Amino acid sequence: MKNVDELHSRVSGAIWRAEQAEAHGPGDAAGEWADVSSLEETLASVIPVSAPEGRIARRGAVLAALKAGNYRRGQSLAELYMAEEGAPPSLREALQEIVEENTRATAIRSR
Repeated sequence: MKNVDELHSRVSGAIWRAEQAEAHGPGDAAGEWADVSSLEETLASVIPVSAPEGRIARRGAVLAALKAGNYRRGQSLAELYMAEEGAPPSLREALQEIVEENTRATAIRSR
């Protein structure tokens, strides 16, 4: 469990850094959010989807990838996690909503 605890700590630190960078402007935070996504993906790989923490990590990996501006990675992770055996419908719906919300927000910003 120490490895999972260490990952949780690293994720928390990365989220803090990303939020701090965001305060200086969205462009400054892209790399930090990419780090969060990577760490959340690692966490998701060691915690099963049946565990609440595993579902949180999966949502976090997708959301952070999108916040980093990497739509392709966010979409790819969402598809992977939605297809995962044992993924509950609530997770599939949440991931789909995260991707759709990002798509809407991107369309609004590009007007």
